[in-house]
Amino acid sequence: MASVGNKDPEQSSETFGDQVNDTVDAIKEFLPIPADTEPVTDPFNHDVSNSMAEEPTLSHALALDDHEEKGVAQQEHVQEDVVDLGWNEKKERIAAPLVGGLGNEDLWLLVRRFNKVRLKKEGCGRATLRAVPSKLMSYMKNQDYGKQGQLYHVRESTKAVPGNLDLNIADEEEFSPDKLRAQIERLYTEVIVNLINAVKHVARLRSWRETRRTTAFCVAYFIAWLFDFIVPLLSVTFITLIAYPPARGILFPPAPIALVDAKTGGIQKPKAGVLGSHGSATGAPENHKGEAVEQEASNFFNGITAIILTSATGKHPQGEGAGSGENDADDNVPDPTAVAIGAADAKDIAAGGKPSPSHDKTKKPVESAMWSKMRPLMKIVGDITDTWERFANALSPTPPFPQQIYRMRLASLIVPVLIVSLFVTSYMFMKGVTFGVGFGFFGDPVISRGVKLLNREFPHWEKLLELRNTVLKGVPTNAQLTLTLLRIGEANKAPLPPPPRVGEAPPERPVSVTDDELRATGAEPP
Repeated sequence: MASVGNKDPEQSSETFGDQVNDTVDAIKEFLPIPADTEPVTDPFNHDVSNSMAEEPTLSHALALDDHEEKGVAQQEHVQEDVVDLGWNEKKERIAAPLVGGLGNEDLWLLVRRFNKVRLKKEGCGRATLRAVPSKLMSYMKNQDYGKQGQLYHVRESTKAVPGNLDLNIADEEEFSPDKLRAQIERLYTEVIVNLINAVKHVARLRSWRETRRTTAFCVAYFIAWLFDFIVPLLSVTFITLIAYPPARGILFPPAPIALVDAKTGGIQKPKAGVLGSHGSATGAPENHKGEAVEQEASNFFNGITAIILTSATGKHPQGEGAGSGENDADDNVPDPTAVAIGAADAKDIAAGGKPSPSHDKTKKPVESAMWSKMRPLMKIVGDITDTWERFANALSPTPPFPQQIYRMRLASLIVPVLIVSLFVTSYMFMKGVTFGVGFGFFGDPVISRGVKLLNREFPHWEKLLELRNTVLKGVPTNAQLTLTLLRIGEANKAPLPPPPRVGEAPPERPVSVTDDELRATGAEPP
């Protein structure tokens, strides 16, 4: 017969305390609030770390963690020297996957766009590649993975970082034309291409070519409209798309972007003449995943600058002759901006439309004003792209980042909207909106006093409202994700091989298109 004895009260108390602490930690991780607000409210706080073992950020902690799904770079290596995973090998001979849960092509796409980093200092810094093996450091300093880079300049920071992640945009970042180009190219690859894809999804639905899918959307919408359930229907749809990823492919089956006509929703011939890639707007062929979109981004920026320059000079680019030759020295090439401005001035002066530059008192003030506004413009573009990348990485997390917590956090924010929409009528909603518009227009005395009170009582309170410190806490940008992947190789003494290069042009052959992808565009069975 088993005897029942009194439990040790101290042991029971410790067990209960551990359970409470675990529960509190889980709640803190789930709630969209910063785990530590000190780096945000006190940006001058210094917190220096000198090694990966100290785990100063989430990136280091994840790199050192024991992952369930391991790739070649995450496995234990007995040799003391750095392991060569195929740095000089062709991509077909490199073991896959290098990182668990991520294909090599996707990994190289991230690394190729991440690179073009200019390290200010080779020492250990919170925002640099900390203690990177010499082989990897020398490669990153002397090589260039591709034309487009997400980072132009990285410097060391001794302050505690907000969001517990490295590679945050500095508030005092200086403007340069190269940085602006990199940010606009990022905007194209991450935001504009996805918006084009969304527009084509809408065109497919409106075209009625996919009869069953459009009928289901139509019936659901008008039933919800009949019973005043539009907002609950949209809320449930968003929650489903966020929390249950397979629903995205069911409601919005993917199809090659270049294959869909944005006007009719049907099939069109790709702008490049051949469907050589799935994720690009032109369908251009590519040797490696993502190269076509990167080339489109480069040509997108070049097109903008060409329009501006030709508009200033009054010339059409098709009417210009060819260059002087390929062997001209770089020192003999004139400044294109000076040439454009000089040509525009000469054209206007010859036409009698403006005074000479010595009598023009508007030139310098206007140019100074334009250049001073370029820095905030560049930062706005970078913030938009970073936020887009964080939302994308929250909806579709990449290992080793958590796979569920970010999606559940986003979905939980829509639940209150769903609950409130069941009780709030359209009349109440419009009365609330019109009151908010009126208060925002006429309530400046109250608003200004409230802001002054917040600034006095809670300095840097606006930092707490940033998405990266609240809803998207711990969610990385693509650059922060790539840095974590590089640190995984660093922690295991197995630097990730750089993206392979191919000197020849991509083959002019179409990529494979499945039956489901053709059906998604309303085509007949192949």
